[in-house]
Amino acid sequence: MAFHYRWFSRDEELTDELGVKHSRALLDRKEVQVQPTKYARGEIASMIVALAAFCYGVWTGIASFILFGAAFLIFEVRRIMPSLFGPIGVPIANAMRGFSLVTLFGAVLLLFF
Repeated sequence: MAFHYRWFSRDEELTDELGVKHSRALLDRKEVQVQPTKYARGEIASMIVALAAFCYGVWTGIASFILFGAAFLIFEVRRIMPSLFGPIGVPIANAMRGFSLVTLFGAVLLLFF
């Protein structure tokens, strides 16, 4: 039958091995849930560029490059803090976000002075 709602949209999975009918909720529960990635595709490349800017700043002694690279790297590392530290990782991540924004602002100020 083609006029059923959502419960049996896939005809081959309507019943199990014993002939017991399944609901759509059971079928959805059986499907493997894909874990979302922590970083997007371009963010990894931008972290590498920020690391290169940080290393260049350390090599040449330019403080604004050091602060810019450190600010961006701290901002990106904050995403893994809740998974590392559990519930206490959320305030740590918020503090890292604030510190990275202040560091970025300091890098821009050093650039102009």
